[in-house]
Amino acid sequence: MIEFWRKLSFGRTLSRISRYNKKPDWQAKRIELADVAEKIPNGSNITIGSTSATAHATLAAIVKDKHLVDINILQFIVGGELPHLEEHPNRFRTTTNFAFDKALQKIRQGITDYVPVSASKVNRLFVERLVPVDIAIIKVTPPNKQGMCCLGMGVDFARESIAAAKLVIAEVSEYMPWTNGDSLIHTDDIDWWVKHNVRLLTADELFPNLNKNVLSAPVLAKIAENVISEIPDGATLKFDLNMAVNQLVPFLKVKKDLGLHTDLLTDELLQLIKSGVINNTKKNIQRGKTVVSHASGGNALFRYIHRNPEVEFQSLYKINRIDLIAQQDNLIAIIGGLKVDISGQVAVDSVGSRFYTGIGSSDDSIRGAGYSKGGKPIVVLPSTSVNGNSNILFALPKGTGVTITRQDVHYVITEYGTAFLFGKSIRERCLALIDIAHPDCRKHLLEQAKDNFYIHSEQSGNSYISAYPKILECTHQTKQDKKVFMRPIKALDEDRLRDFFHKLSDQNVYMRYFSHVRSLPQKVLKQYSDIDYAKDMALVVLYPPESTQQEIIGIGQWFIDQHDRVPELAFQVRDDWQGQGLGNFVFSRLIEVAKSYEIRQLKADVLASNSAMNRIFETSGIPYHRKAELGVFSYVFALEV
Repeated sequence: MIEFWRKLSFGRTLSRISRYNKKPDWQAKRIELADVAEKIPNGSNITIGSTSATAHATLAAIVKDKHLVDINILQFIVGGELPHLEEHPNRFRTTTNFAFDKALQKIRQGITDYVPVSASKVNRLFVERLVPVDIAIIKVTPPNKQGMCCLGMGVDFARESIAAAKLVIAEVSEYMPWTNGDSLIHTDDIDWWVKHNVRLLTADELFPNLNKNVLSAPVLAKIAENVISEIPDGATLKFDLNMAVNQLVPFLKVKKDLGLHTDLLTDELLQLIKSGVINNTKKNIQRGKTVVSHASGGNALFRYIHRNPEVEFQSLYKINRIDLIAQQDNLIAIIGGLKVDISGQVAVDSVGSRFYTGIGSSDDSIRGAGYSKGGKPIVVLPSTSVNGNSNILFALPKGTGVTITRQDVHYVITEYGTAFLFGKSIRERCLALIDIAHPDCRKHLLEQAKDNFYIHSEQSGNSYISAYPKILECTHQTKQDKKVFMRPIKALDEDRLRDFFHKLSDQNVYMRYFSHVRSLPQKVLKQYSDIDYAKDMALVVLYPPESTQQEIIGIGQWFIDQHDRVPELAFQVRDDWQGQGLGNFVFSRLIEVAKSYEIRQLKADVLASNSAMNRIFETSGIPYHRKAELGVFSYVFALEV
């Protein structure tokens, strides 16, 4: 690997030393814009910078010369003034890895070529000459006294393209910020340069027709709430180039001491930096540094990165190489998905035969965060598209590219919740993803899963009849100061419920079921976990509260007795958690929820020998009537609604 970077960083310089005994003077290499086209042979493959680092004036001068034909422009992100896109393909063709707006339209028309490749692997296309580069056109600062120019905010693939190119032409601008990191290039490695001191285009000018608000305010707020709950203070963030993901950034202002290691620095991220939310103080690698590959935003962003030692620009290869990402502890990668099937396959760049933007670093980010100690790979998407179609499907449409494979996916988040899929069975994945799908789509998804034997045919789907009552979620502190989490039970809790049962003592089981029950059959587990929240209720107490490996340590429930229509109440606490006040907490919470459901009576049968539960009932302050028969106390509680 060291040898690879030596070749990449110095190979071109060494080759040029052998070509020149004496370097041409910097001023001798200056040309005018009108002279650029004559330096370019027909049929050339030309790399050019992205976003604000695009040498727009040089590009326009090339396009203006009608003698040039069969020119292929290679550009990572196409944006801004794009005269080459309007030219006939016999003159100019564009190849890109990521496209918005006009360039995306050209891809869909078959005019612009789209290359689906991960950001970390584009360098191989240049280094191994899989994509030949004849000319690299870059945008740089004027040189300093040591003869070094700066690539500014456009490092991304610039160094690789310079090393691979036969000819390098630089557009020199005093407006380009001087940045730290892998951003310097010696004047010896520039063959020709033009001076063009015009201010840089802002993000709004580069993409004037881009819809940056792809999520509605209510959906955005709910997704943001779910995402924030997965981000611990002190985590390091990585984002992909997705408008929905960018909309989430301002909501992170409630977090503390975040780090940043990501592809693109934006105005939204700058606000978090200026407010102190992002300060990089907890990073275990490159502590104190914001590490990015390129930047796109407004003039305030340009001023901020200029000679700022706290911001470091590196190539996209370094930013996204999986083994390097994985070294960053607590790395939270957040990428945007288009569609996901109920086994966990995620589409990022296409749906059917229709392409959207590009892969970017989405797969690199997911895999890198998956290897990070404490890392979380997160895929976010709204439950439905702008046309109202479900974004969670039984199967991805024919022709759709799978960007994130089912074995790599960990978290999928919609406005309806979070599905943790890593290491889960197909059955568990289906239940988890159906649970966060739009309520109108859940029944159909369940039937498709059952018809195709992803889920057992006895799965009732009762929990999809009514909306999951998220409002009932809460945390609680036990007598021993342990924090636990309580929420309504879900269909995907079936395995947790089985585990809970088998960790109960024989006496605890007998006290609950009045007999020595040895197991809970799957049919019974489904009945207990897959409930209609509109009429029945079961609340589970989970520990640890903020973990994907939560265990049920307590449960309280009521079910409507079909005989007299009075809900029958029961609750249970795992033996190793008894004595911490959980029984009182579960009972009081059940009463509170029952009142919110306008339930006027609850009943319960308890063994007379179960002194702990009888004491909870009789000291709760809830009015009750009790009768005894054959060693069983039957309670009827009167609730004031």
